Amino acid sequence: MRRTTKLLLSVASGVLACVVALWYGSSVRAEAEQMRQEALAAYGGDLVSVCVATRDVDAGEVLSEANVHVEEWVASLLPEDAETSLDNLVGERATSAIPARAVISPVYLERGDGAIEVPAGTVAVSVAVDEEHAVGGALAAGDAVDVYVSTNGVADRLCRATVIATSAEGSEAGGAAISWATLAVEPERVSEVLAATARGSVSLTLPDAKLPDETDAAPDESVPASDDEAVEDGGAAAPADEEGAS
Repeated sequence: MRRTTKLLLSVASGVLACVVALWYGSSVRAEAEQMRQEALAAYGGDLVSVCVATRDVDAGEVLSEANVHVEEWVASLLPEDAETSLDNLVGERATSAIPARAVISPVYLERGDGAIEVPAGTVAVSVAVDEEHAVGGALAAGDAVDVYVSTNGVADRLCRATVIATSAEGSEAGGAAISWATLAVEPERVSEVLAATARGSVSLTLPDAKLPDETDAAPDESVPASDDEAVEDGGAAAPADEEGAS
């Protein structure tokens, strides 16, 4: 008998909790609708469908149907550049925090000076490089380059990458020398590039655009140093064969 009573009380409590939750949600929606109607009565004007944040959106968070929806607002209360298309917003990244119930506008999506666009499926990696090891500094965003690391007189080809930005771009002093480059690298190559910067000097070359990327086919491709470079690194140059040696 007691067990049955406890069970009935538990069920009744659960049902009551659900009813209270539904009532609270309904009251919140009713309050929002009342505020909208009051705004219509006070300001008048046409209704416009705009994109509104359904919750607080953190800076760096991607916009989607999970955090943005479309609702009607009084046109006279909207910013001039309010976003009206949800399709155009999906996939965009917020560059500043968006409070709940805020109308989405470009100010929340603006990219500041110095911001870079990382191609999908890649990771941005910055490497120190001077003009001597970067085709005389003639690198620009969008260039496809081959990344080499030189150690002990041998240059190993690591991978092909895309230049995203360089220190020379946007410099106030015209013709500034390059000191670093930011590259878009495949995720599986990131550790190799970072390790390379720690163990030797990095060089960037500009391959012929028609040449295929053979990184996967020949990951250990190396360019041997000249005899003079080998001697400088502590090795001995192999003696040349002499004709008529007995």
